[in-house]
This record gives sequence, structure tokens and C-alpha cells, in this order.
Amino acid sequence: MKQTKLLFLLLIIVFSCKEDNTKTADDSAALNTVVLDSISINLPTGFELEELYSPSDHEQGSWVALAQGPDQKMFACDQYGKIYQFNAPAKGGTINAADIKALDLPIGEAHGLHWAFNSLYVAVNKRWQEGEEYGSGIYRLTDSNNDGELDKIDSLLKLDGAGEHGPHSFVTSPDGKELYFIAGNHVLVPDALKTNSRLPTNWGEDNLFTPYLDARGHANDIKAPGGWIAKFSPDGTDWELISAGFRNPFDMAFNKDGELFAYDADMEWDIGMPWYRPTRICHVTSGSEFGWRTGSGKWPAYYPDGLPAVHNLEQGSPTAVLAGNRLNFPAKYDDGILIMDWSFGTIYFIDLTPEGSSYKGEREEFLSGTPLPLTDMIAGADGNLYFATGGRRIDSHFYRLTYTGADAEKAALTENTEGKDARQLRRSIEKFHSVQSEEGVTLAWDNLNSEDRFIRYASRVALEHQPTSSWQQKFFDEKDPVKTIEAGLALAHQGNKNLESKILEKLNKINLETLTQGAQLDLLRTYQVIFIRMGEPASAIGAATGKKLNSYFPHANNAINRELGQLLLYLKADGATEGLVNLLEKHAKEKTVTEGVEMLSEEASLRSEQYGQLIRDVIAKMPPSESIYYGMLLSHADKGWTKELREKYFKWFFDVMSSKGGMSFKAYIENVRQEAMAKVPISEKEYFEEISGIYSPADDLADLPEPIGPGKAYTMPEARGIYNDNIKNYKGTVADGERAYKAALCITCHRMKGEGGATGPDLTQMHTKFSSYDLTFALVSPSEEISDQYSNSIFHTKDGKQVIGRLISEEGDSLSIMPNAYNPAYTLKLAKTDVEKQELSSVSPMPPGLLNRLNEKEITDLFAYLLSGGDKNHKIYTGEN
Repeated sequence: MKQTKLLFLLLIIVFSCKEDNTKTADDSAALNTVVLDSISINLPTGFELEELYSPSDHEQGSWVALAQGPDQKMFACDQYGKIYQFNAPAKGGTINAADIKALDLPIGEAHGLHWAFNSLYVAVNKRWQEGEEYGSGIYRLTDSNNDGELDKIDSLLKLDGAGEHGPHSFVTSPDGKELYFIAGNHVLVPDALKTNSRLPTNWGEDNLFTPYLDARGHANDIKAPGGWIAKFSPDGTDWELISAGFRNPFDMAFNKDGELFAYDADMEWDIGMPWYRPTRICHVTSGSEFGWRTGSGKWPAYYPDGLPAVHNLEQGSPTAVLAGNRLNFPAKYDDGILIMDWSFGTIYFIDLTPEGSSYKGEREEFLSGTPLPLTDMIAGADGNLYFATGGRRIDSHFYRLTYTGADAEKAALTENTEGKDARQLRRSIEKFHSVQSEEGVTLAWDNLNSEDRFIRYASRVALEHQPTSSWQQKFFDEKDPVKTIEAGLALAHQGNKNLESKILEKLNKINLETLTQGAQLDLLRTYQVIFIRMGEPASAIGAATGKKLNSYFPHANNAINRELGQLLLYLKADGATEGLVNLLEKHAKEKTVTEGVEMLSEEASLRSEQYGQLIRDVIAKMPPSESIYYGMLLSHADKGWTKELREKYFKWFFDVMSSKGGMSFKAYIENVRQEAMAKVPISEKEYFEEISGIYSPADDLADLPEPIGPGKAYTMPEARGIYNDNIKNYKGTVADGERAYKAALCITCHRMKGEGGATGPDLTQMHTKFSSYDLTFALVSPSEEISDQYSNSIFHTKDGKQVIGRLISEEGDSLSIMPNAYNPAYTLKLAKTDVEKQELSSVSPMPPGLLNRLNEKEITDLFAYLLSGGDKNHKIYTGEN
């Protein structure tokens, strides 16, 4: 029986972007196309692909985790089920179902499997329930009696957090002595790691103004440090936190130089907003912080207290990462990593070239298919690439990719000589992220002004691990401006209010215009962290600082303007509000996404019938991202307003609402407008409400058609029968489907091609991943499986009552909850002190029986519309099916 996949598990990516340093398929090795089990897959020339097994055809679930065991033994895990073991077949062979054996142990539901130290390490991704023995956590499976069977489970670390952003994967350290583990941002950092961390643990949100939380409630209660990476010894002791500040990195790999890289996820709902960041490859160095914060609080890549990506990608859903040097592939792959994107069914090769003590990356498409939801890949003992597809209960396949091209001897793997000295210097500094000594202070101080950003970062972190008393005076004696800025940031993180005025006096002596652009931004960020950690400055030094910064505003550089604007507004500097309104207007007509993020060209979008039109629609109504930054910032301004300035500001809201962005775009803008309106005098509110317009999701959903009916209470077999009897020779139109989609109220919670509600997943690309059976099951039984991103929570109050809804925001001592998915504008407040317990609801926000109002033709029209992605040129409508 085909495996089911529910609509509310769907995380669909609806946009695609392309960086300047991307190699297209035309630039990379030529691709060949093969068809396996009706799936068309593009391969590079010289490679051969074999389908070895289909777990879902044998009721063995949907495989999301793989591991290479001893000899030819392999392991795989169903996302919601058991761990299996089997042997890889010889070339040309396949795996028989009888040869797949489930481990006879009460453990499974793993996102990560890894064989090392004669053990199978398992990252269980399962919420703890009462009586649960093996919930979310890290476990070690061993063979206690040497009979060849894993029979013993040791719990190494219990974790608080699970789900799609939960515990993920492992990799062995380059020296073969330790293991590394990676977790998404819904897993809290265990207390054991807070006392042994290379990353200073005095982390915070570190936003000068309170961020706007996601208007649809996603991750609103998740705070710093976000996703994290730790290492541990084989027996599960000696845990050490290495890096944090990720959103949801699923996997990681060490390159041939022994450097670690992770593939982090974007928040696609934020497309068009100034804080949006695409999926990216992060060079994970000791003590690194990558600046993920919930909602609008994400740090820009230029903040010196974080590190930038070595390569930005387009939108997608990151899964596996694998070092190319572990495979018997051509030598060109030895220098990079292979990464998997689940949403777009693509494996990319990221070519990593040393750049100082870090790297820069270029990518090319390596393998792709439709549908090809890629979940995990490993290097087999034979040097071949083994990978799985599936996840979220959809059809799962297991493949082997072999290089069959001309034999070419690979040179012995050696560390890159380029950048080697810089890497060794950085590593020597990083030793003091866990050791305190005078030598560490000296080495760090000597390199605080390095031109290499990763070395500067390592030096500041090393300094923060040393007693402040050992280097504080060096800051006040320092003459070099860059060292002063970096050490000032280190002091700011300590939050000593008594030093605030003295630090500001020192920084105020630095002439911004004599610095490089990078140092200018570092200085402005240091001012911000001082105010965030130490509070509002004394009036005299605050006024002096504001006057100095005001002399540089406005600036020719957009990034510097953004940071100056924050500071001047915080310090209530004269003219700050007017200056920000001028910048708002200056950039209002610039229809561009976040700086550094590019959408696909029209030429590239034409290559995809499935996504191309949607991308072109978004480009046609692109939000003015730079202007939106100032619009958001101005919502915090409570002085400096005139009626003329307010008219310019509130008319801007009316205009910007005509743009298109991610699923949270309009609701975010409305929240900003409401915050700004709260500062308008009561006597003027009506006027400014009128010129700004009031957005409600219901505005997009007016005049929905009524069902034609009559309907009935459809069962799963009946709904499936309607599909089987009618869809093959379907004669309807896309207009019929759209009408049924609206009559069934799907549009109230879901988007299709950029239109509709935003409390449920976007359905535009659903047809590329999931079968008609999955769709039918989801419509009839929506509560079977519910994605973390769309589930409600149950809030148990101390008086014995229950409040059910989605957490929208957390403000001071109260929680804001959206109880009705059909009306996201309606929220209620709960005092935190009144809440006794919070848990995820097992009931989907999507109500059952939505089909029951439709007749059989309307249901057929709805099936056709969903399976076509609303595309009038789909084969369902052209008669090619």
C-alpha cells in the first residue's frame, strides 16, 4: 500500500533564487537523463544509477536516515518507524524484501544514524510522552555478546525538542577520536553543554529594538542560540558546544582540510522582508555564531558578532551533506561537498576554494529529478554514493550511484596548501576558546585587527574566554581603531554597566570615515551591543554619541544607513525620524529583495513549467526590501513626527501592500502598521487609518463561492473512488478547479500561486512531491500527522481550563494566541503565570469534513486543481493524462 503524506506535513518552497557565483547545468559537466520507476533523473556524464529497493512498496516506511556499517552492512530508518539493516547488493543486483531485517530493539524514528567505534549512534526524533523509554535524544547501540546482532541501547544524552527542526545527524571527527552532532532550532541546548562551550554562553537576542515575530506563529517561542553543533566522546561523555545560531541545519561534513561545513535552511515565508536569508553553506569554526534569531530578529551577515556563509543558495529544504573525498569519484570532487535539497530534488556539488583561513564556494547541479525528495546520502564501503528519497510518509526509494567513467588515478589526499598558514593561525587562536592563559590574551590581541574576518572573530571569542581583568586595561590603552572596536565588542558582551560611559568615550574618538566599510559596520554594531547589554547611556554621553553619529547620517552605503538609523532612533537624536522617512521614500520604488539575494532570471524561470510562472509573478510585484527596513524601524519612532511626515509614512503602507512576498509578508506589514498607529494621537487615528488602509487576510478572500452540492459525509474509500473513476478522463477546466478550491474554503488557510491565506502550507508545488492517494487521505483525515510548523498548542491553565491555538507572540508576561485558523486577525491574551502546562495538540487546525459540502464533480475538480498546482497547462487540463 502506498505510504500516506498529509497536507499539514507539507513544507513547500515556492520561490527560487540564483547567486552570481552559481554554475548552471550548462556550465557544469554534461547531464544524462535516466528513468527509474517512472522518475526522470538527471545524472552527470560518466555515472550510473541503480534503484536498489523501495521501502514503501514493502510497508517499511519512508527512509530518512542511512549509515554504512562494517563490511557491506547498511542501516536505514523510517522517519516514523523502525531501524532496518541489510547488505548492499553486488553491481547489477537489487535488495530483496526478505533480506531487510528490522532491529529487534524498541528504538526508531531517527533523523540520524552513524556507524563508528563499533557502534550505531542514533538520533531519535520523537517527542517525549509519559512512559516513553526512548524519546528525543542520542543513543548508542552495540552488540554486547558479539553474535553479530545489535542488542544493547545506551542513552547518551536526553534532548528537549523534536520534530522537523529537531535532533538530526552525526559525523566522525577528522582525527577519528570523537563524534559531532547537529540539531535544529527547536532543540534546547542541554545544560551539560552550557558549562562546556567554545561559544560564549552569555548569548542573547541582541536586537536594539524588539523584533517582529512571525505573523503566523512559527518559532515565536524559540530564542537564542537557535540550532547548534556539539562534539562528544564515543562513550557519550565530554560534551562540548562548538557552534550555534543556525535555523535548521540537517547535516554536516568535514572537508579534506579537516574543516566542518553545515547546510542551513532559510525561512521562505520571509521572502521580500529585509531580514530574509536564503539557504546557505556555513563554515563551522570553533565558537562560531551564525545569527539566527526568530522573526525579524535575524542578524545580517555583516554583524561582527556572527559569521557569514561561505556560499548562499536558492530556496530549498536542506537535508544531507557529504564530503566528496570519501567517494570513488573524479578528483574534482575531493575539494568540495555534496548537498541535498529535498524540495527541489537536487544534489549540488559545492566546490570549496580556500580564502584566507576560510573558503568561498561555487556550486553546480550534480543530480536532480522530479519527483525526487532527497533525504540522506552516505559513502558506501565500496566508494559509491548511496542515497534515499522519501520523508513525511511519501514513497521512498533507495539508490546507488557509481562512477563508471575513464579510470583516473586520484592523487593522495592532502590538505590544501593555499590558506594553510591562515588556517593554522586560526586554529592556534581557537585553542584558547577552552583554555585560559596569558598566552591566549597575547595571541588574541595581536590578531584582533587581522584582515581575515574569521581570524578576527576567533581572536575576539578567545578574548571573551579569558578573565576580563586580564585584558580590560589593554582596551583603554589601545590606539589601533580596529582592535579597539573588536575589544569594545568583547567588553560590551560582558554587560558591565559601570564601564558604559568610558567605553563610549573611547569609541567616540574613532572617525568613522577613516575606516574600511567593514570596520564602519563593526563599530556601529559595537555601539548597538553596548546599549543592548548595558542599557541606555547617561544623558551627557548619550547626547554626545548621538551627535557624533548624526554627523554621518544619511550615508551613501545602505547597510551603514540601516545601522546608523537604528542607533539614532534609539538615542532619540534630532532629525532621526525625518531622515528615516526620507530614506523610506528614496527606496520605495526599488522593487528588490534583500541585498545579496537574487531571484531567478526570466530566462532561467522559463526552464520550469511547474515553478516558472509563479516566480515571474513574484518578480513582477517584488517588495521594496530596503524601504521596508525603514518602514519597520519607523514604527518604533515616538518623537520627531509632523503631520506631513506621517502622511508620507502611512501612504507608504497602502502602496507596499500591493507587493508580493513570502507567506507571512502582508501580515508582517500589517503588524508594523498597527505598531506605528499605536503612536498616533487619538484625534488623528481615523485619518491615518484611512490613508494607510487596514489589511486583513479576509480582504483576499471576499466573495467566496458557495458549494453547488449536494454533498455527503464521504469516507476514504468513497473519496478515493471518486478520484479513480473521474480523474483519468477529466474534462473540466482550471476555472472549475479554482471554484471548487474556494468553495471548499481551502483558500482561507492555504496559498496557491501566491494567493490565499497563510495559516497552512502553500500548496502550489504539492503535485511535484505527493501522490493522489496522499492527497485524498489528507483531505479526509487531516489529524493523522501534523507538521510542527502548522500545529496548534494546548495551554492548560491553573483553573483547569484549556486554550487551544497557535502561539503568535510572547510579550513580557503574556502570550498572544490565535485560536481560529480561519481568522488570524483575532487573537487572545494569556498571562504566563496562568499557564500550568503547554503541549502540542493532536488535532489538526484543518477541520475534517471539508469535502462534505461538495458534490462528486466538485471533488473531482478540486483534485485536478491541487494535483496540477493551479497550472492551466498541466496535463490534467490538456488531456495528456
